[in-house]
Amino acid sequence: MSATTVNKYKISLILDLRSSQDDAQTVIDDIKQVLTSIGAETSEVEDLGTREFARAADRRFAQGHYVHMWVTGPGNVPINLQDKLKHDKRVNRIFVEA
Repeated sequence: MSATTVNKYKISLILDLRSSQDDAQTVIDDIKQVLTSIGAETSEVEDLGTREFARAADRRFAQGHYVHMWVTGPGNVPINLQDKLKHDKRVNRIFVEA
């Protein structure tokens, strides 16, 4: 008998919607689908809107759309999420807290 541990995560995302036709809600829904496909369950989503960066690495990208998501899932959620979203141009940064 194997017991699977369920961990709680807070995922903070910075979205880059400059070259995308999608709005923030469409991107959030796509990320929720990715989370479901890797075995995570989204409990809450907080859309913080567009904010200026304190220090912009690229002067053409001085602001981003911030989103917080609280999810539960197995221990491989952070690695699998980063692997699935690393080629998505709409996601600029991913921060996962356990």
